[in-house]
Amino acid sequence: MTKPRIVIYASSLFAWPCIEKLQQTGQLVGVITPDPSQYQQGKEALLLLLNTLATNNIAFEAVCKEKLHLIPSHLSHFTADLALVMGFRYRLPSSVLSHYPRGIINCHASKLPEYAGRDPIYWQIRNQETHSALTWHHMSEQLDSGQVVLQEPVMISAEDTYASLTQRFAYLALHSLDALLNELGNSQQQHVKSVSSLALPPPHIDLDFSQFGAGQIDALTRASNGHFGRVLCKAKGMHIEVIQATAVDYPNYGVAPGTVVMISQEHGLVVSSQSGCVRLDILACELGVLSGERLAHLIHLDAGERLNNSEFLQQQA
Repeated sequence: MTKPRIVIYASSLFAWPCIEKLQQTGQLVGVITPDPSQYQQGKEALLLLLNTLATNNIAFEAVCKEKLHLIPSHLSHFTADLALVMGFRYRLPSSVLSHYPRGIINCHASKLPEYAGRDPIYWQIRNQETHSALTWHHMSEQLDSGQVVLQEPVMISAEDTYASLTQRFAYLALHSLDALLNELGNSQQQHVKSVSSLALPPPHIDLDFSQFGAGQIDALTRASNGHFGRVLCKAKGMHIEVIQATAVDYPNYGVAPGTVVMISQEHGLVVSSQSGCVRLDILACELGVLSGERLAHLIHLDAGERLNNSEFLQQQA
């Protein structure tokens, strides 16, 4: 069978390993991205992708959301046999879904039908999942539905952040690309129908230590780390962003959630939670980005004092 000519729909460098390989094999027609002038969340990642494409002389077109339906009629120079969708943020209209002779295949970072919808990596880390899969599936008008072409298992470690797991999914997509193209002619593909769609990650989370356990806080900061809304609390009247936290095996002495139970160079800043203790490793505030132990000393925070909700969301309402 003749190797298909392929166009990729992408919004970030998540797609770059596959773009680079298809460019090297001569199969890449080009890349279609959202118009950055319309983009808000993820704009920096999109601009980085566009700059990388331009630097490597790879053809691309940035298309505004309102003109996606014109792709088949107006981008004749992007004629392809097959399309791969790798993190493209817009829903594609039916005119695009039916345009490619060999179909349009979506790359989804979960074992569908689990975690259908946007940002599955965030929710899987936050929910402390340990197993997932990369799913390549035919696209249909219903979100994350259609025949599954290929699924490759992925382990999620207790140290994974949003960025580290995203990178692992990206390289798994690259390594499964040949198998995907071989499987496209297989008539035994499984049909998947998603039953629900994920909510968008919240823009900010007020960290109420009475509502979150230590493991949940650890997972929440890894899921949010540098990519989604800030995890916020307050100490000594100062708003603090929790960038990294780690669940630790340390006694809480029966104190209320949010109470500081230890501050030392050896143990760091340890706080009681709904269940267990959590070490606040990296914090950001008006004083800078600091370790928990260093910030505690700068603001004279002592064991026995409590960290509170940031009240950020109430102030924004």
